[in-house]
Amino acid sequence: MGNDDDSNKPAPPSHEYMREKAEQIAQRRQRISYEKKLADRDRLLQDLHVHQIELELQNEELRQSQAKLEFTHQQYLDLYNEAPVGYASLDDSGLIIRSNQMLASMLGMEKYTLTGKALAEFMLPIDQNIFRSRFNAFVKQPQDKHIDVRFKVGNKETETSSFIGRIQGRRLDSDSKTGYQHWSETILIVVSDVTEIKKSEEKIHYQAFHDLLTGIPNRASLYERLENALSLAKRQHSYGALLFMDLDRFKNINDSLGHHTGDKLLIDFTNRIKQHTRKEDMLFRMGGDEFVILLAEQHHDNNIMAVIAQRFAEHIGGAMTEPLILGGHSFQITLSIGISIFPFHSRDNLNDVVRQADTAMYQAKKEGGAVARFFQANMQEMARQRMILEAELRVALVEQQFALFYQPQVRTDGTVYALEALLRWQHPYRGIVTPDKFIHVAEDTSMILELGNWALETVVKQIIAWQQLKLFDSSIRYAINVSAKQLESSNFYTQVKQIIERYELDPKCLVFEITESLLLPDNKVANDTLKQLSELNITFSVDDFGTGYSSLATIDNAPIGQLKIDRSFVSQLHWSQEQDSPKPGNQYSLVNAILSMGKALELDVIAEGVETEEQLKVLTHLGCEYLQGYYFSSPTPIDQIPEILPSTEND
Repeated sequence: MGNDDDSNKPAPPSHEYMREKAEQIAQRRQRISYEKKLADRDRLLQDLHVHQIELELQNEELRQSQAKLEFTHQQYLDLYNEAPVGYASLDDSGLIIRSNQMLASMLGMEKYTLTGKALAEFMLPIDQNIFRSRFNAFVKQPQDKHIDVRFKVGNKETETSSFIGRIQGRRLDSDSKTGYQHWSETILIVVSDVTEIKKSEEKIHYQAFHDLLTGIPNRASLYERLENALSLAKRQHSYGALLFMDLDRFKNINDSLGHHTGDKLLIDFTNRIKQHTRKEDMLFRMGGDEFVILLAEQHHDNNIMAVIAQRFAEHIGGAMTEPLILGGHSFQITLSIGISIFPFHSRDNLNDVVRQADTAMYQAKKEGGAVARFFQANMQEMARQRMILEAELRVALVEQQFALFYQPQVRTDGTVYALEALLRWQHPYRGIVTPDKFIHVAEDTSMILELGNWALETVVKQIIAWQQLKLFDSSIRYAINVSAKQLESSNFYTQVKQIIERYELDPKCLVFEITESLLLPDNKVANDTLKQLSELNITFSVDDFGTGYSSLATIDNAPIGQLKIDRSFVSQLHWSQEQDSPKPGNQYSLVNAILSMGKALELDVIAEGVETEEQLKVLTHLGCEYLQGYYFSSPTPIDQIPEILPSTEND
């Protein structure tokens, strides 16, 4: 049975069969591998072809972009070179790296001559400074700014051969804070000729602020200038003056001869007034026949300002005494003038000032015209009185109506160590007039120089006379007040020296009393004169000390030998009977401080205005060695001086 089973099994494949089968499989695999390689190659070739096409497309796009860029660049160059405005590229120092033809043509130069030169070289000299001062800010942010300057045309430097150029620009680099860059294009500028624009702007501005008929500033200009003047007056606590003028009976001229004649008359009137006003004073036309003058001068005293305004009004009125001749007609013009001294109230505005002057002008018209009137009625009288006083002072100088009285300055033991010369006016009908009534007028005019020189020479002559008679102790000194205007005069030192040499006086006996204001550092002329006079051994005393602005350093540096305590401090000194000591108070402390300061600086200190025994007691208690006042003697005429001074004959 076993053999039967074995005979039924299939026979194993033969070796040949197996080999044939393997070869078939190998061939099939080889064919598959080859086909795969062919497919990979085809795909690679396809990819390469696609990339080639992409590169060709990109190259075409680049060629097109390059062409566009070249076209744009050419357009830029065409615009740059042919633009109707000037172009230039600058470095951060303002040197021109390149420019276009229009800029060269505007400057009247060849284009090649601009390169390497500073843009400022082609401007008028005064505008070069303006450009340079603003260029640094312009370099940082040129797009936010413009600079208007005048450029030269060619090599000429006159305004007639120039034009106004407006410089605008932008930075070419991305960072405007990279620092100074030399010979590198960092700024592109555009220069436009704005001469005509500027002329138009100036014309519009001129028409807005000037009267078209007369050419002088108009109402709008007045308000602008007056606002500044009023602000200045309020800030400096000073006063200004506004004169409102109206031509009397001008309406009759217009009605009878016509507006054409009236206009010509207003033009001639304006020219006449301009000839009689100072350059700094401003003349305005309000409209019709109304004109205003704003005086440039201001003063801290409203009364003095009133006098200045009154004189000016009289001067203007006097300028119209000669008739205006027009078209065969003679016109005698008179003016009604209203004067406002401003500010009248601290709250006044410019409309108030004009209204006040206008009101005063109508008051002048009511009185018949040809007069000047103040808005404040009492100013009229004050101005009149002051002018009378000034006129009388001039007569007094010519007629020698002045005299010197002398007041002793004493030590605490009562002995006289000095005499102060005090000016008195022997008025023909007012009697003896003290300086407080007239010296301010003399100081506001040149009369103080003549008066001061007379007083100095009179004192020196009197000293020599007394010395020759040997009436008094030779150690007595003589004090004389010297005004600010005298010390600020350039020839005061020479005058003093000449008088001293003329009378052969030893100047160490002289004491010049001056005010604290003359010691201020900015008063160079006065300080130089002080030093020169001190070299002659003249002593300087600071009068009314404590009421001014001098400092310890100022006193210490100045050639000062004496301090004079002001009478306002002395008058407030009191003695307590219960406590048998001075009563404390601010004035007592101030006097004590001045005495202590004088001692520390090794200066003599004298108290003026001593009028009571009580004041003397306090001053003696404080150690004040020198005194002056009515308690000891009033100012005394020259002929009575020997009676109050000890004679040398008994020595």
